[in-house]
Amino acid sequence: MKYLAISFLLLQILGVQGGEYRFVCLGEVTGLCDRIYDKEGKETTIKIDYADPESAEIFLALQKKRMYGTKGFEDHMGIKWEQGIYLVGDFTSEAKRTQEGPNTAPSELYRDFRMTGIKLAFPVWRFQEALIDEVDPPVFMEIHFGFDTLLPKGLILNGKNIDLKKHALDYTQLEKRKKRV
Repeated sequence: MKYLAISFLLLQILGVQGGEYRFVCLGEVTGLCDRIYDKEGKETTIKIDYADPESAEIFLALQKKRMYGTKGFEDHMGIKWEQGIYLVGDFTSEAKRTQEGPNTAPSELYRDFRMTGIKLAFPVWRFQEALIDEVDPPVFMEIHFGFDTLLPKGLILNGKNIDLKKHALDYTQLEKRKKRV
């Protein structure tokens, strides 16, 4: 037990945060909507425990901007776009099943996920509806090459600016990572 505690402490000191998983929120569904994908593309439905307040703040800001992540490049009316959101963390449970009952979503499998970090792969694309009162308003696409345009006012946590640069990846970094795998 003593060695386990020392090993855990060393992992914390060395900054080992767990695996890195591509995030997608399916949105507008009943039941759980958060999914992550491992490097082989295996999907796991998760419930997130925000272990790092800074990463949680960034994650929630992305959700407010309707940045829900994609599994890879998507095609929308011939336009290729992507939102590469990567959650860093680890699973804290084996597979569980949500409760079933009247007037609820069907029971589904999920795992608890402890989020200790977040990375966003730039560029990212974001759809935005035009602010006009129509049943089917036109949509335009924004392309962001960094946090400076996606979150131009930055983010503040406990009175301090969050260093968003350390949470950004560009495609050159992603290509290098793919070659290491």
